[in-house]
Amino acid sequence: MAKQPKRPDLKNCKVRTSTQPRAPWRVWYTIEENGKPRRLFKSFATENEAWSWAELKDTEVANHGIRYGDIPPEVRRAFDYYRDTSATLRELGASVPTFEELVVEVLTGIRDRLELAEHNRITVADAVELFLGYKRSRVKARQLANLRDHLARFSRDHGDKVMAAITTADVDQWLGSLRSLRNPGNLKERPLLGPLSRNHYRATLRAFWAHGEATARGWVNRNVIADLEPELVPESEPEAYSPEDVQAIMQAALDHKPELLPVLTLGFFCGLRVSEAIELDLSKLTKSATEFRTGGKTGNRIAMFRDTARAWFTAQPSRKGKAWEKSPRTLVDEMSELIELAGVVQIDNGARHSYISYRCAETKDIARVADEVGNSVSVLKKAYRSLVPTELAEPYFNIRPATPAENVVPMTGTPPETPEAAPKTRNKAR
Repeated sequence: MAKQPKRPDLKNCKVRTSTQPRAPWRVWYTIEENGKPRRLFKSFATENEAWSWAELKDTEVANHGIRYGDIPPEVRRAFDYYRDTSATLRELGASVPTFEELVVEVLTGIRDRLELAEHNRITVADAVELFLGYKRSRVKARQLANLRDHLARFSRDHGDKVMAAITTADVDQWLGSLRSLRNPGNLKERPLLGPLSRNHYRATLRAFWAHGEATARGWVNRNVIADLEPELVPESEPEAYSPEDVQAIMQAALDHKPELLPVLTLGFFCGLRVSEAIELDLSKLTKSATEFRTGGKTGNRIAMFRDTARAWFTAQPSRKGKAWEKSPRTLVDEMSELIELAGVVQIDNGARHSYISYRCAETKDIARVADEVGNSVSVLKKAYRSLVPTELAEPYFNIRPATPAENVVPMTGTPPETPEAAPKTRNKAR
């Protein structure tokens, strides 16, 4: 009879027999799973296989503890990758943290973000106030007003919701439902906003979400607006007012809305953007000035102060301060009323479009005009310059206020003293 081999004393494993005919030997051992000990067994066909595996497992548990058995294969593969890659990086001179340091850093970051998100379950309304407060000292008044107007509409519909609960679909549906705030035709239902206006709202919301996504705030885990691409905006040829229309608009402003005259003059005859015109200090426009310094989104530049512009400024009582003292929204409403009063068809940004168009016709030098108005040649060609006849440039820049006898309503507001001074009725420009 063959002598049985001497078996080692196992402290962490047990070798037992079972009634399974194909694998009658079992090795019982303990692991830690999800923080709790758990007994497992592995079956073998022969006694020697069972004891060989049991010895290795007993040594493994003795060296590393029962928690080692809970390490899944992907973690072991991750450590193998770390060991090989870190050795290569160290040969290249890199400073590589330990595997433990890497794991602790990543998991700590995840925990901190989770705690921050739970702590900052902020509503849209509260987040809007904090965002506007942050922007108040970082953007100009006009941009701040646009941010406030756009976010106020969003807050009215979603202000009570937690920011982290807002989805891309929510924002997309909201943008598609926006309607114009204006209804000059007294329609039963205001028209939906066009793609360009929706793009402006989308850009504001994207900046708002990016602010909340920053690590310092953690209001949201990701910027859901980033998934919404801008809409295509139908392109159209730039338009310009005819000299007759400009005469009608300017005279109507002089007669009925003189507070609009500075902004209109700076746009029609100096080429300023609306945002530049409303901020301009009128004290710069002296009687002897032929140019003045202005600044805008493309930086500072020198604008021309032509005789045409001077004539319209001297046609009304001089004043100092900003060209427009009220809100930009009020300016938009007042301009619409003026255009309707003048009897012309309104053109978006028509004053600046007109100046650039007639100035290009006058100089035949687009690059020069681009430098004067603070734009590139490509932008002027695409978005501003209307192809007006050259012969209309001279009449345009010779537009002057009508004499008192021709005014619809005298500036003084007193009735004419003689029949010759009686106001004449001016036909509406087409």
